[in-house]
Amino acid sequence: MTPLGDARAALAFLTRIPVHDGRPFDEARLSRAALWFPAVGLVVGVVMGATRLLSDLALDTPAATLLALLAAILITGGFHEDGLADAADGVGAHVPRARKLEILRDSRVGTYGALAVVFMVLFPYVVLVELDGEHFLRAALAAHVLGRWSTVPQSWLLGSARPDGAGALVRAGARVTLAASAYTVVLVLALGGLAPGAVALGVAVALTVLGGAFFARVLGGVSGDTFGAVNKIVELGTYAALGAMWAA
Repeated sequence: MTPLGDARAALAFLTRIPVHDGRPFDEARLSRAALWFPAVGLVVGVVMGATRLLSDLALDTPAATLLALLAAILITGGFHEDGLADAADGVGAHVPRARKLEILRDSRVGTYGALAVVFMVLFPYVVLVELDGEHFLRAALAAHVLGRWSTVPQSWLLGSARPDGAGALVRAGARVTLAASAYTVVLVLALGGLAPGAVALGVAVALTVLGGAFFARVLGGVSGDTFGAVNKIVELGTYAALGAMWAA
């Protein structure tokens, strides 16, 4: 598989953009494609930021911000939002670990999942609505890059909660993790500015470590749903970090 093919696989796996070549997403393919996960975040960030900029031409800022958040959800098919909802239902239930893992597989959304979905829409709206179009775009790009980066080190360092789960399909090695991390750092510092970008990076690393450790302890490892959950948590943390630093 060529680097271009790996990038295409990453884009097809993480978004609804119709570039899938029909080949199955097996462990070998997705583990190589993980190098391009942060780059896919750039694509999602561009869609989200461009939607805000274009909507600003005809709508007031609150409506334009909501449309931008919706655009990011639509282009990914709610991929990570679904993971956060499932993970919230699983870890929120007061049941043994085996039952928690069963809940993660259940497509129905429970109380904890619904609350998580509401929060992950309201929080970025409140943080981002005050930003002008340029800063909104920069925040969207940095947050989606860092969110998708968070999966890479987790997949390298943490075991899968289920041998047959989606978490076992992505197994980025040391080289992929280091390369993805290197260009992620460059992108975030360029997008956020030196000090704000550094703070956003620190927040993203901390949330990735804490989120991965939490799910490993509660569920015995990571899964596709927990990857999605940490992705969203890192994304929201990045918005908050950049918003606070830019306002200071």
